[in-house]
Amino acid sequence: MLFKFTKSDILNSSLVHSETGALGYTILTRPHFIRGVDKDSDTESEDDSRDTRRTAICNKAGSVVAEIKWKGLQPIEIVIGKERISAKDVFGRQSGILSGNVLGIPTRFDTEYFWMALPEGLTLLDHDSDQVKGQFHTNSLRVGDRLMAAPIPGLGHDYLEFEAHPLVSVEELIVTFILVEVLRRSRFHPYPGDRDRPKIWRATSLASLRRRLRRTTL
Repeated sequence: MLFKFTKSDILNSSLVHSETGALGYTILTRPHFIRGVDKDSDTESEDDSRDTRRTAICNKAGSVVAEIKWKGLQPIEIVIGKERISAKDVFGRQSGILSGNVLGIPTRFDTEYFWMALPEGLTLLDHDSDQVKGQFHTNSLRVGDRLMAAPIPGLGHDYLEFEAHPLVSVEELIVTFILVEVLRRSRFHPYPGDRDRPKIWRATSLASLRRRLRRTTL
């Protein structure tokens, strides 16, 4: 499955099917003001409540199928379909992966699936088979059945690609992608430009990093 983002802002964009151009989902993020009955006056200031946002994921019919509520960059509540989940429970409880500049976050639907966040990108990895099952392609061009990096920044589009899994919905994959991509950008934000990154970030490929991965507790 391959979706194309119509805008560079992943929190405010449509996701269209790459082959047909048909609308798949729409992602909208807006300020979300906490009403008085929901606000903990002892722990939340007015500034805190103003910093709360809501990301809604709508299907092609316009119905909301998933939501993320944020306080700053911190997800505080997630809804997927009729299931309301805390931010920590949307991912797996097994050990995560930490190795140098790699952060592997386990999924809850498959103990061998990890979202692998690196400074240069994000993939969904089947750790058991060492196969990539999903990937976020930034600034890319579709040439036939292939995606290639655009030669000029801003020339291409961003694409979200993943294989279907019988134990997870497309909506959950999109939600967890958004959560990990926001975390990835926040974690590696001190080095926004490639020339500013340490050499190890530029020289180390995902394949070589996977060979070095060791499981540890997040």
